Amino acid sequence: MKITLLPRAAPVECLRLWIGILASHAPVLSWHVDNIPLSDVRMQTLRPLASAIPDELLDERATENFTGVFEISGLQPGRVYKITVTASANGTVTRTELRTKTLPAGVPGLLDGTFNVLLVSCFHQAEDRGGRAGLLARELNSAARPDLTLLLGDQVYLDLPTLANFPPDAARLARKFEADYRANWQGEAGYSQLLRLAPAISVPDDHEYWNNFPHPSPFIQNSWTESGRENWTVAAAALYEAFQFTHERDAYFHGGPAKLGDASVLDIEPLSFFFADGRSRRDPDRATVLTTRAREQLEHWVAEVIRKRRIALFITGQSLLDVASSEWKGKIADYLMPNYGDFGHITQALAKLAEAGLPVILITGDVHWGRVAAIRDAHTGRESIFEIISSPTSLASSVGKDQLVALWDAITGRPNPWPRHSSPGPVPELLWFSGFGGRFSCSRLHEQVGNHVALLSFARNGTGVRLRTTYYPLHEDPLQSKPQLLREMSLSPA
Repeated sequence: MKITLLPRAAPVECLRLWIGILASHAPVLSWHVDNIPLSDVRMQTLRPLASAIPDELLDERATENFTGVFEISGLQPGRVYKITVTASANGTVTRTELRTKTLPAGVPGLLDGTFNVLLVSCFHQAEDRGGRAGLLARELNSAARPDLTLLLGDQVYLDLPTLANFPPDAARLARKFEADYRANWQGEAGYSQLLRLAPAISVPDDHEYWNNFPHPSPFIQNSWTESGRENWTVAAAALYEAFQFTHERDAYFHGGPAKLGDASVLDIEPLSFFFADGRSRRDPDRATVLTTRAREQLEHWVAEVIRKRRIALFITGQSLLDVASSEWKGKIADYLMPNYGDFGHITQALAKLAEAGLPVILITGDVHWGRVAAIRDAHTGRESIFEIISSPTSLASSVGKDQLVALWDAITGRPNPWPRHSSPGPVPELLWFSGFGGRFSCSRLHEQVGNHVALLSFARNGTGVRLRTTYYPLHEDPLQSKPQLLREMSLSPA
């Protein structure tokens, strides 16, 4: 029996814990906090310990991976706790420990340290040769340990290897997907070490399902028929819920348990994070990327951020600073958020924040390069809106493209530390906020090529914050893996 314990983002007086147990039968769990037995009053079950593959998708083989999500309340914000869980089954007892920290109630002052947020996206386990993700985790643990990790999509590549003949039925697909998640979440080294660093919260993107989900992909045979898409969606959604979904009993807006496609909100004064799932319930007819409920949540969040004069962070699986894909490119590669009918609703909601003079940070992954962009308001002269992209952590292989790049480099003899990686794309000249015409102009402040993660370090400064962004490349050459520290930004309500 093997236990994996990982921290999840939670309210500041709580610890939320994801547990995965490899065993032949579901064990009985007992919990300790700092060696003190935990009472049932302080422990809430958000997802009961159950097979990672739901019963309706189990094949004839026995369950071998059990997952659950639990929350411990009544704790102090910003404090390190030792969590011990003991699992007992069939006379076998296994124990594991995790030292993790509750989220702080607010961003610390300039003289008291920083609130560190790690950005991670696009991790292909097969390409993380040498376990670079785990080595980076050790470096961050000793130098700049994050307080919160944002998983920005494509934490698994369920649709790889490219052109594979995947099984048609949901049960066998679920077995394949569970193995993909297990390699990342429950391995001894590598990516799982990044997941242990700090409480994490996820938004999905297409590879949590398949490339360009929910639309047919020319490279995924299962997506060519309605039944194939349905079976794949059922299996992929079930495994996303088992490993990444934000389970909440008291959802921020409507009460009751959260549903796939809902948004999540996290407040660390004066920051307010909005996590938009723009993939799980994306409309095949391109009418919407967000559910009706998520759009209501967005409106409510915007109103609250304006009322409390907070700094807004809007997290998505795709960039908002983009133009719609052509019909041909959308069908072959990926439709982007502007291709969907509710994109205007999203941008108009965010426009209210800009109109109220509040700083806005757009955070995403997806594109396989990093970028920091700034948007200047011509009325005030301030850079008040920013976009920060961190992608990839481990670049997935591209059949054909990688071989052509390698051939070209061999012909030209040009050394390239990142031969398979693309350069960042341009930002639009003017922002798309409806009704503002040419008021907001965009510029690129930084571009990042290659495998990396980014760390955002916030310090309180009056009513606002100072933000320091650091990119950490993941490369076997020490000269290529030096952290890149960007200029500090000052963000405060106008």
